[in-house]
Amino acid sequence: MLSNVLPQVDNTAVGQHPYITRLIKGVFNSRPPTTKLLPEWDLQLVLTLLQKEPFEPIENIDLKHLTFKTVFLISITTFRRCSDLQSLRVNHSFMRIQQKGITFIRCGLAKQDRQNHRNSKIVVPAFTDNKKLDPVTCLLQYIERTKKFRSSLDKDQQGKLFLSTCEHKPVTSQTISKWIVQMIKLACPDSSLENIKAHSTSNWTLLGFIKVHL
Repeated sequence: MLSNVLPQVDNTAVGQHPYITRLIKGVFNSRPPTTKLLPEWDLQLVLTLLQKEPFEPIENIDLKHLTFKTVFLISITTFRRCSDLQSLRVNHSFMRIQQKGITFIRCGLAKQDRQNHRNSKIVVPAFTDNKKLDPVTCLLQYIERTKKFRSSLDKDQQGKLFLSTCEHKPVTSQTISKWIVQMIKLACPDSSLENIKAHSTSNWTLLGFIKVHL
């Protein structure tokens, strides 16, 4: 950015000047970025909350809590970005229900896709050990509950999986991110968790991890 607005130094762009590059490398070496193995919020608290009111019994809860629960469980078991969840479609050509879970074909390219590498399938695994935490059960219930709202949408929007809880229209990846953060804060009402990010669920992901901690 500075190279575009500042004049050259010694006939060299500011960002490429040897003194600047050495300075940046020195800062990186003296204060390297830190990586946390696990997020600051507790997965077990969220899972415990999802197994009781207002998130159970799933047949009777309101659409808002059903949406939060479905989004969170899919996020924690698929290891996918919010943009991937936003891309999911319920059309027969994009979704297949199987005994071991539900397989989606991602609509459009993912952020990590390249010409020689595409991972378009997104699998939501069934969790038969505990139906209250089964993402497939939640997903099927969510699809059934939102079916009536899809018929009033434009043809190109009817197949989109996640709808807003008020206007019942397709949502953005930012909205899905907010839902995940709200779900975590409901279970972990701690003031120190103000900077929670939705992608932190990826650190808790894999269904096998959830099974071990139940």
